[in-house]
Amino acid sequence: MTAKPDHPALAALLAARVVPVLRYDNAATAAYAAEVAYNAGCTTLELTWTIPGVTELVRALRDKHGDRLVIGVGTILDEDQAREALTAGADFLVSPGHTPGIVELAHAAGALCLLGAFTPTEVLQAARAGADIVKIFPADTGGPRHLAALKAVYPHVPFCPTGGVTAQNMGEYFAAGAALVGIGSNLYDKTAFAARDTGTLVRQIVQTLEAARA
Repeated sequence: MTAKPDHPALAALLAARVVPVLRYDNAATAAYAAEVAYNAGCTTLELTWTIPGVTELVRALRDKHGDRLVIGVGTILDEDQAREALTAGADFLVSPGHTPGIVELAHAAGALCLLGAFTPTEVLQAARAGADIVKIFPADTGGPRHLAALKAVYPHVPFCPTGGVTAQNMGEYFAAGAALVGIGSNLYDKTAFAARDTGTLVRQIVQTLEAARA
């Protein structure tokens, strides 16, 4: 059973339109990226399980920002990871595919679950499993036309394409039927990020958010 439309985290995700997907090889870099996104006005974040110490980072962000930030943990591949993420305070779980059991765990904890899919069959499986949002991954393999074809068959399923989505092409995904998009490192100008030029990064992300919500 999917979450009710008025679920706070679901409402926040759908209103956000853009979810930063943070995938870094150390927690300090991920924490910096998270703070930049928050300062730019992002209200939701996805931290991937591949970040070392990701559950500690979830706790730190929760302690600092409280319920002002909706935090998800992605690349969840089994129930043990799901439990750890939920215990740390994750508001939503994200899996790149159909991971049995995690929808039930998320909903029992009052959280959301996004299951990954690419084909029509996988979308149907994710929807029947109770996914609150179906993550189309990798999005750039099929592109906006692929998403539009899936949306035509499943008009009531909220889709979140992730993987290769950028500020420059996200408009095409929205036009194809995306409810929101996940943007990874493409959200941050690489030169400014390497220099830790926070002001430039914040301004850039603000522009991206404004374009997404226009």
